[in-house]
Amino acid sequence: MKSIKIPSLITSVVQNAFSGLEGMEFTLLDCCPHCGGEVRYHDNRKKRFATIIVDGKKKIINVLVTRYYCKACGRLCYALAPFYPNTKFGSPVIDLCMTLARVHPFNHSAKILQEMGVVVDRGTIRNFFSRDIPEVSYAKIYDLPIPLSIFYLSDLASKRRQARLVTQEDVLRVCGFPSKKELFQES
Repeated sequence: MKSIKIPSLITSVVQNAFSGLEGMEFTLLDCCPHCGGEVRYHDNRKKRFATIIVDGKKKIINVLVTRYYCKACGRLCYALAPFYPNTKFGSPVIDLCMTLARVHPFNHSAKILQEMGVVVDRGTIRNFFSRDIPEVSYAKIYDLPIPLSIFYLSDLASKRRQARLVTQEDVLRVCGFPSKKELFQES
């Protein structure tokens, strides 16, 4: 099998973007997204954001997402977090899979991701196409389409490593999700 060569710059940016969110907490939710009712804290859930390869070993990047209980309808609701509905990867991971798979076959996209140190198999990439996932803006770097969210997230991750304040809203914004203010103005 022929190896795919990915420039180390791309690999570095992608790895930094994903690993930089390790342990970040997402707690924002003012009301129930189903009925608008009052919510009460229920618990925190560890959610897998990405799986990457570091020093030849798989490393799961987890974030913490608060769950709330709605007093009105009784449903459990997750805080705003950078995940598309009913997916098990962070939205930037899915954005990367989708932008690659729009120009490469699923199996080739999986190999490109593997060379970047990102673990997603071809079947999972194929399944993303059956979901209602929006197209995202990207830049072609070394002829590879890389979502802009990856670059923005990598920048935030670098700031976070330097112990500079990076908020949940910052992460949601660069991942293309509405801010809490925008979300609740629409209601």
